[in-house]
Amino acid sequence: MKKTALIVAGLMALSTVHADEGMWTLYNLPDAVYEQMVNEGFQLPCDMLYNSPNAISNYVVNFSGYCSGVVVSPDGLVFTNHHCGFSAINSHSTVEHDYMLNGFYAKSYSEELPNEKMFVSFMKEQKDITSRVNAITRGKETDAQEAAIDSLTNLLTDSVKRIDKTLHVEIDPFYEGNKYFATVYQDFKDLRLVFTVPKSMGKFGGETDNWMWPRQTCDFSVFRIYADPKTNGPADYSPSNVPYHPEHWAPVSLEGYKDGDFAMTVGYPGTTNRYLSSYGIKQRRDIENTSRIQVRDIKLAILKKYMDASEKTRIQYEDSYVGSANYWKNSIGMNKCIDSIGLIRQKAEYEAKIRAWLSNPKNKNSATDVDFALLEQLYNRNAPLAHAIGYWQESFWKNSEFLTRAIKINFGMQPKGTPDNQYCEFDDNSNEWNLELDKELTAAMFKNYAANVPEEYQPELFKTIKTKFKGNYEKYTAWLYSKSKLLVKGTKFYPDNQKDFLKDPGVQVGFQLMLQYAEIGSQIKPIMTA
Repeated sequence: MKKTALIVAGLMALSTVHADEGMWTLYNLPDAVYEQMVNEGFQLPCDMLYNSPNAISNYVVNFSGYCSGVVVSPDGLVFTNHHCGFSAINSHSTVEHDYMLNGFYAKSYSEELPNEKMFVSFMKEQKDITSRVNAITRGKETDAQEAAIDSLTNLLTDSVKRIDKTLHVEIDPFYEGNKYFATVYQDFKDLRLVFTVPKSMGKFGGETDNWMWPRQTCDFSVFRIYADPKTNGPADYSPSNVPYHPEHWAPVSLEGYKDGDFAMTVGYPGTTNRYLSSYGIKQRRDIENTSRIQVRDIKLAILKKYMDASEKTRIQYEDSYVGSANYWKNSIGMNKCIDSIGLIRQKAEYEAKIRAWLSNPKNKNSATDVDFALLEQLYNRNAPLAHAIGYWQESFWKNSEFLTRAIKINFGMQPKGTPDNQYCEFDDNSNEWNLELDKELTAAMFKNYAANVPEEYQPELFKTIKTKFKGNYEKYTAWLYSKSKLLVKGTKFYPDNQKDFLKDPGVQVGFQLMLQYAEIGSQIKPIMTA
């Protein structure tokens, strides 16, 4: 499931006697699941989850596209996790006013802190449009299918905008693409920080306790939604905006809970991989997770060394460190769990039962036929490519500032200027990174990639390092930083003039990295779509 799915997950009784788990959309919650919830102590009618004026779905929000939140007051207060507010809290922190370290609370509306690129999304409606998607994608190649779905998304968005211009539609696949849901959202983009506990409370236990159960931490932060003063609707940030007054909000009980009370989580997850085959789980453990752990071991050690030496550097990189450490720890725990419960074996045994069932001719048809031998063959073919792409993503994508700029300027950067004189120029963010740390991180990523990825998947620049620089990655990186203008404030790059554009060795690095990524991707694509 995609993160746009508002789901109910992990239902349980607050007791050691019984607990259960699962993940279901509120839009089409199975009757059997609702009945189980009632048996566990859930007391609301089913339409209070979705499809009623005061349904839970009306005040649970998608928080900035990567977390969940809940509206808890008539003045637009939103509770979310401390780690979900981490980047906003960190962005407002300085050595003199370290809100991350010491906490923060606004004593009045005027003291609440605005945040760039943050938003909350309210889910207004969801529909099953599987038949419509199948009708426009049947028989088409993957790229054509994606283009058709994009066109349908635009068509549906145009239709809801005629009703309310603040709405938009997203179409997402569910259940491994067997279902497609169209969801109508309303986004509020003026979100301000109201309260956060000190890091010693919000991040208590650090990565040692992260992804563990139970976890003893004050993992919450508080924001407020602001709206257009005339319409009470979405608006870009403005000092004249006022607190949003929602029609619905969740009342916060101060009564506490007792043993046996019903509890559940409602929110927006990323994805679930419960449908992975035994071959897919093995690849996740041996390739995806293992490469992530290995690369981030190196990255986190470098960040920590510099962060421990300087309060300024700690604040600069704290958000990056926590973001990287989060799924580093997740991968470690996932691999441990896969092995400790014998998950691959369990899946293989389940697949053996399916094979046995399919061996009966009366059970074989186009809807149920699964070629497990082909599935295993495809995973084996994909393994070296998945290994290479995993190391590429971990080593170069959103890593050091230099590598980030090198890739961005070659892929997805919006030029400025006039149509006949377009140029790319980076904003000055020199207060957000440390030059020496950046150099060490870049050199370490080059060196580690070369040591762990076969030469056939290495960009051309690695040959230069081995010949011209005798395999000295630190020396090559020092030369690269001294010759490239990627980090020089105010430098203009003109991509239409390819000859001069590619003269910059940093731009050349980004070009070669993206070329290699595209080549690996072109080999993966036919395997993934077979």
